[in-house]
Amino acid sequence: MKRITKLVLPVAGRGKRLLPLTRHIPKNLIKVNGRPLIEYVLEEAVLSGIKEVILIVNPSGRGKFQEYLRVHGKKFPELGFHVREQATPGGNGHAIIQAYDLLRGEAFAVRFCDDIIIEKPPVLQSLIRIYESQRSPVLLLERVPKKIVSRFGVVGIKKVKTYAAKNNRWGGNIYEVTEIVEKPLAKEAPSNLTIVGGYIITPSILRNLKSVSDTLPMVADDALPLAVALQIELIIKGRVYGWEFPGRRLDCGTLEKLKKAEEILKIANR
Repeated sequence: MKRITKLVLPVAGRGKRLLPLTRHIPKNLIKVNGRPLIEYVLEEAVLSGIKEVILIVNPSGRGKFQEYLRVHGKKFPELGFHVREQATPGGNGHAIIQAYDLLRGEAFAVRFCDDIIIEKPPVLQSLIRIYESQRSPVLLLERVPKKIVSRFGVVGIKKVKTYAAKNNRWGGNIYEVTEIVEKPLAKEAPSNLTIVGGYIITPSILRNLKSVSDTLPMVADDALPLAVALQIELIIKGRVYGWEFPGRRLDCGTLEKLKKAEEILKIANR
């Protein structure tokens, strides 16, 4: 089995919830505790054996990211970078399709930069190792209060694939996923385990995305979420796994949460 060496970072979001900070800078370049958000994930990438990083940007932010890579990319000499544009906000699945030619035929990782995850070893490294063990797609999961599940993609799970912590070298629990529901009402959610911005994607899922994308006459906002391709995978093969990581996630998606993350990281780094 070929090792995973490619990481996709969908960084095309406009960051409306972070205005006015995002008026002149993409949200993933905003600094938290002195470092741009993207650097926390790039550090994960280096420690996880990634060799190529593909940034999916919106056209208006392309120049800012290219300037960042020109000035700061040398901090990560182990990584090669590609930049692709997502012209319309068609969803995270649509973002990934923009790099189809670089990704087809191999498994790859996806991470979102507006989550800083405090975990050792890095969550990306653990996701890759779980993929190598299970040889199937893997989702990063977090348990949240049931009342807020409508903000997330939520999974149904089967416990037969759960590993006890004492013999699970990654810590946390690994589940077999039985269904994926995008932003359900609390009363309709299959669980309170939510997908939180980390994936290992297989070639069949990428093909699912491409097939659906090719049938869309035009791409409306969020028309092609990654969850669609994962749902197809469950129907066709029935093998998708989720890892409930034991670390802490710092959501940096709003001004209030950004401030809280800054405070937590300052205390942690003392």
